Amino acid sequence: MHAKRCRFDQELYRLSENRSGGVCVNCRHNTIGRNCHLCKAGYYRDATKPITNKRACKHCGCHPVGSLSKSCNQMSGQCICKLGVTGLTCNRCARGYQQSRSTITPCIRLPVKGGGGSKGSLERGECQKCGIVPKKLNQKKYCKRDYVFQILVTGKEMVDTWARYRVIVENVFKRGMHGHRGETSLWVSPHSVLCKCPKIRIGRRYIILGKDNVNSKWQGFVVDGKTLLLDWDEHMMNKGPNFLSAFCPELSDCSPTITDIMCFGMCQQRRAGKASVTRS
Repeated sequence: MHAKRCRFDQELYRLSENRSGGVCVNCRHNTIGRNCHLCKAGYYRDATKPITNKRACKHCGCHPVGSLSKSCNQMSGQCICKLGVTGLTCNRCARGYQQSRSTITPCIRLPVKGGGGSKGSLERGECQKCGIVPKKLNQKKYCKRDYVFQILVTGKEMVDTWARYRVIVENVFKRGMHGHRGETSLWVSPHSVLCKCPKIRIGRRYIILGKDNVNSKWQGFVVDGKTLLLDWDEHMMNKGPNFLSAFCPELSDCSPTITDIMCFGMCQQRRAGKASVTRS
């Protein structure tokens, strides 16, 4: 069968009331046990074949990411799946879950679709209208935020279930606690990733406005309910007073916090433009 030789065990012989004391040595075909009658760890019993068959023990084949162990149920072959994972070998996401790029939580729960108030909907994880991406930037939105930057998105990776975007702060319009140019990170929560709010593309430039969070455990910015993100347009500065008034000190109630030289230059350009029109 599964072993070529055996040995005699006096203790087993005594316990069996002098009927048998044989023990198989070096079981083959992925079997173990005194008589090579069990399947070893990582294999399970194929009920369609007799135990004497060389293929009586089948490989569990548990998915290396979706399962908690290489071993499976000895009778059914069912692997032990992580939360949100299903299938005999834990190779797919269960209903109501979506695949992520995390090896720790490969399947994360989908937002629940349904009605209800805004607070209850958020608690259930429902995707709502993306308020992070406004149609335009105005003075009120600008003044309520601690920082305003122009950023370039250079890369993306998944850290557990969070999305981490590598960004370069190219221009600082309002400093806050993060007021410096250079490379940093932009973090997007699992819920926002699933709801695609906001849609961030590598290689694109954006204007980001947000509130400082002194208690944040992340290095960089975290997209939250106070964050605003707009596509950057090279001609944005010339699109009229609605945008410029948000940055010009003499037009803004939040002017004491605006010290960036670029802002002053923009306002000077606007004054010069008005003066030339008046003279003409």
